[in-house]
Amino acid sequence: MTAAYGEPHIELVVEGPGDAKAAPLLLRNWLRLRGEYKELLGKPIPCNGRENATCLGGIEGYVATAAARPGCKAVLVILDGEGDDVCNLGLGLMQRLQSVTHLPAAVSLADHHWEDWLYASAETLQIPNFDYEEGKRKSIAAALKPIKYVKPTWQPRLTARMDIELAASRSPSLRHFLRKFDELVICCVGEG
Repeated sequence: MTAAYGEPHIELVVEGPGDAKAAPLLLRNWLRLRGEYKELLGKPIPCNGRENATCLGGIEGYVATAAARPGCKAVLVILDGEGDDVCNLGLGLMQRLQSVTHLPAAVSLADHHWEDWLYASAETLQIPNFDYEEGKRKSIAAALKPIKYVKPTWQPRLTARMDIELAASRSPSLRHFLRKFDELVICCVGEG
């Protein structure tokens, strides 16, 4: 489900098709944990690769499209950090998107990949012999072999299994992401 046409909501700009399915799932589950049951999310807009968001005019186009949707009260951009300096990249993208909208907005980057947020809740993902170890990064794709890890299928499936509070306690970038989302929810609900 997404917010009804014209209803106050937060638009999501995401990296790809896996994120387009997983992000709303994660955020709705987070809202339920917080006692919020109103539908506050619009249909995600996938960039189909981080490079499409970071290229000249990229983020601006996606955010302008999101902000123009009827009922949009805020925009949340979710991308992978891919090992880059996420603070500087996020700040740069935020400055760029502010050139196309005055709505409340946030850019959030997973420290490396969405899968690192999943790994922070490894023991709840129901993958045999896949346990969390502090300070390590383990590959979900390798753990699933011989089954192939296909993001649009596995990312939402594993996101549905994750313990968000446990993962957030282990992942600073997930905590930061959820904090930014909570701020946008206040903007959205306060106006709705």
